[in-house]
Amino acid sequence: MSNSHRVTRALCVCGVMLVLSATASAATLARKPPRPSPTPTATSPAPTPTPTVASPTPAPSSSTPAGRPASIPVLAYHQLDNGCAPAATICNAADYESLSQAQFANELSYLRASGYTSVTAAQYVAWAARKTVVLPAKPILITVDDGIENFFSGGTAILRQYGFRAVAFIVTQFADGATVTGSSFIGWDASWSELSSLDPEVWEFAFHAGAQGHSIAYPDNPGCAYFYPCQLPAESAAAYETRVSAEIGAGRLELDSRLWSRAVNDDMWAVPWNDLAQPGSQQPVSGADPPDWLPLWASYLFPVVFVQDAGRNGMLNEHYRLELHGDMTESSFETQLRADISAGNFDG
Repeated sequence: MSNSHRVTRALCVCGVMLVLSATASAATLARKPPRPSPTPTATSPAPTPTPTVASPTPAPSSSTPAGRPASIPVLAYHQLDNGCAPAATICNAADYESLSQAQFANELSYLRASGYTSVTAAQYVAWAARKTVVLPAKPILITVDDGIENFFSGGTAILRQYGFRAVAFIVTQFADGATVTGSSFIGWDASWSELSSLDPEVWEFAFHAGAQGHSIAYPDNPGCAYFYPCQLPAESAAAYETRVSAEIGAGRLELDSRLWSRAVNDDMWAVPWNDLAQPGSQQPVSGADPPDWLPLWASYLFPVVFVQDAGRNGMLNEHYRLELHGDMTESSFETQLRADISAGNFDG
């Protein structure tokens, strides 16, 4: 989309908001009241995985707008040990999103040795907004999508070992289903109680999808079966926008309600399937409205929107994440991270 086209489309945001305000779901888009500060919970020591513990995390230094880091790398993970042994050097499993615990530990070991310190979601949002914020000398944001239990059980101790923390992007449909008898989510996804009990020094949370947004919701819509970027043939622009905004609004409210005692950041969204219906993307999209409406509307609602298209970094409120896969060697991980930094793909 050209700059002039984007400006023209931006003028439509007010009109979109009028449509939203006319629906009952629009109330769900309001910010929630401040939640009580979480009470730290004691955690029992976890077995120390290999490699050995690195040196203590360095203390953060002050960053001002004049001296702010030009970039903060963002990493995206999904699963651990799904189809491979925890000690596997490379997790060449059928599901490419799964790493082994050994791979994850080796990547964090490299980050620690390189001087990186993880930042919180709030620190990243403030940096992206060019606000004055205290940051470490070499900041990095670690994120984990979907709320899959094997990452929490296998990865928490490794994160703790290397002094890192992470943001878990939660799908409310998955956490809801994790306690429903006969559900395919049981034993795979973490339940709300399991999420609530995670180490607060390691984990915080943000929104990924609601009751349908991560589903293959429309298998009969040729070429575009996803919930967010697919406008159905019989669906008007207003009906499509109401459907998407209502699902996201309800999902955000449920996330805040279920994890009210934990750190939940409402200002960032990791787009499922990397599919924001963004112009030029290779991801599925159907209908005329999604490419123009969804990126603009998301930028109105979320100060930070994560995608995996490096070319979209810096457009609207979009920021690039490097997605890590189990078929990546340690050398390829390090090379790709350095290449993305050199190319300015994480700049903000």
